[in-house]
Amino acid sequence: HFHLLMPFIIGTAGHIDHGKTSLIKALTGMDTDRLKEEKERGISIDLGFAYLTLPDGTKAGIVDVPGHERFIKNMLAGSTGIDLVLFTIAADDGIMPQTREHLDIMHLLGIGRGIFVITKPDMVEKGRVDEVALDIKGLIKDTYFEGSPVIPVSSATGSGIDALKALIVREAKNVLARPESGFFRLPVDRSFSIKGFGTVVTGTVASGRVQKNDEALLFSRKQTPRPVKIRGIQSHFKTADAVCAGQRAALNLSSISHTDIERGDVLVSTDLDSVSKSAAVYFEFLDSMKKPVKNHSLLKLHHMTDETTVRVAFIDIKEALPGAKTFGQIKLKEPMIIMRGDRFVLRDTSVNATIGGGRVLLPYAEKALKSGKKFSDTADALMQYNILNSQDNKSVLLAILSAQFSVDTHTIRLMMNISENELNRIMRSCTGEITLIEGFLILNENIKNYEQLIVNIINKYHKDVPGDIGINEEYIMKEVRSLPPNAPIGGQKPAPAGFKQGSEVRSQSTILKAIMNGLISSGKVVKTGNVFHLSSYRPEAKGAGKAVEDAVLSVFSDKGINPVKKEDILKSCLSFKKEDIEKGLQFLLKRGEIIRVAEDSYVSRYMLDEIKNKLAASIAEKGKIKAAEFRDILSCGRKFAIELLEYFDKERITLRSGDYRVLRKAVKT
Repeated sequence: HFHLLMPFIIGTAGHIDHGKTSLIKALTGMDTDRLKEEKERGISIDLGFAYLTLPDGTKAGIVDVPGHERFIKNMLAGSTGIDLVLFTIAADDGIMPQTREHLDIMHLLGIGRGIFVITKPDMVEKGRVDEVALDIKGLIKDTYFEGSPVIPVSSATGSGIDALKALIVREAKNVLARPESGFFRLPVDRSFSIKGFGTVVTGTVASGRVQKNDEALLFSRKQTPRPVKIRGIQSHFKTADAVCAGQRAALNLSSISHTDIERGDVLVSTDLDSVSKSAAVYFEFLDSMKKPVKNHSLLKLHHMTDETTVRVAFIDIKEALPGAKTFGQIKLKEPMIIMRGDRFVLRDTSVNATIGGGRVLLPYAEKALKSGKKFSDTADALMQYNILNSQDNKSVLLAILSAQFSVDTHTIRLMMNISENELNRIMRSCTGEITLIEGFLILNENIKNYEQLIVNIINKYHKDVPGDIGINEEYIMKEVRSLPPNAPIGGQKPAPAGFKQGSEVRSQSTILKAIMNGLISSGKVVKTGNVFHLSSYRPEAKGAGKAVEDAVLSVFSDKGINPVKKEDILKSCLSFKKEDIEKGLQFLLKRGEIIRVAEDSYVSRYMLDEIKNKLAASIAEKGKIKAAEFRDILSCGRKFAIELLEYFDKERITLRSGDYRVLRKAVKT
């Protein structure tokens, strides 16, 4: 039976003393008031929990939340994960302030299924019940609860209890299963110890699933994340092997004391390894709000079982009027485990009232949305936010990637609250639009823009320094990083979204190297030695640069088979400036016309080829050669002969074996 497997949570709401706890006792036979002071005062201060087996076998968890306004924080903590809410309205009092606030909160939390129970009908005239029922229908007009059933139930006499159970069964059939694909999160609402078992925490699973013996992390304000192991799981008073999103659960934890855990802490899967400091959100403010909310106001945010102060920022309005719906960001005073799709409630502590709430579109906003900078163009921002507000995961992924250079797959999963399998599925649907490089996702359009950027940087260098063969990798990286986003180079297409600084530079260098390799593979760029040049480029010194290079080369043609030292070059080219001579020598070295065989021993490419051919011919004849024999063949000094042999060893042309050298491979002559 489908419903036997369905996680299903019923929550209560309503004004203080309107009979929530009595109703649950009549439904389940369980008393949810567990605190001594609750019993004495007859009010619920904290959350109470019960379980209900319905006539069709459906199992439902029940959360009884306090109605008193002083305990609104506890009420909000208990509203996490509610599928169906039982609103109690006493027949004698009718609709009260707390009724309205609870209705607003349930609406803001996106809970759209409700049953409105008129309690204490046995204490009033028949006409009064009909009057209250009409008032309720008026109250829920234009909310998610419009059209919800209204039913009188007497907890004292039991009248209406069976009809209520039948209504709950009917509503349960319409509850949608929550997706399990995200990261496991259980916001803790209670922590205690049971003799023989140890630490137990309870809560409603907010996303993902967890199994017995899984490792998890406990996130808390007061301490660094703590690893724990889940020794056992109970759901609805029965032992379970696993629990998933939407189910109430009690988890037995090892290696932690219950005194180290409190309401507001969150138990998460080990791969959910960071908290969020800010989020892009959709705001919804209540019509009942007494005054506008100015941009950048500080408000109290309630999220799952936790709360913190937030600064709100709207993208297109200076202040939010009552009933306003708008996009923006929240900046959290204390980082939290908030995920895409989560609902939150905002309260104004100065007037002690719920004023609005909203839905998280993208957590870790500090890592996303134009590298955390403000949008310069509101139209662009609205377009981005509208995409984030959709359920189209492919468009959401592309929107995140369009805002920056690249994002690693783990951060993408955190931002979207999706599993690896789900990310892989989305990536397959983006074939031709995105590329995975070293664990980082990057738009193909970004790659093309960066390819053009690199080509432009190399081309500009060729124009500025025509005598040089090319440009080294470090220079290219430095040039790319020094550009602000969208800066044109040489009048060409602007660069894509810009670089971050700090620890991410390393990963960006890896991606840029991969892009460089792509340019080399396609033949647009050629790598010679350690420098890069365009395939169409032919280095050619002109004017004064050519005169210097010719003077330097003439020194080598005069030397024969002898090494040239830098001092020899400087002495022979006295008519030129020292820095011009050194620059000319560097260009000749880069182009391979001059080779440095040792610290201060240079030979021309032509001469080195002659020497290599003589060496190859001699070894081919004898099979091997000694340094002294090589010196005699060349008629040069012993030091230079050894320098040459060591150079050929390094170039993997020869291999040293004792006092002899043999050829490693056939040398092209």
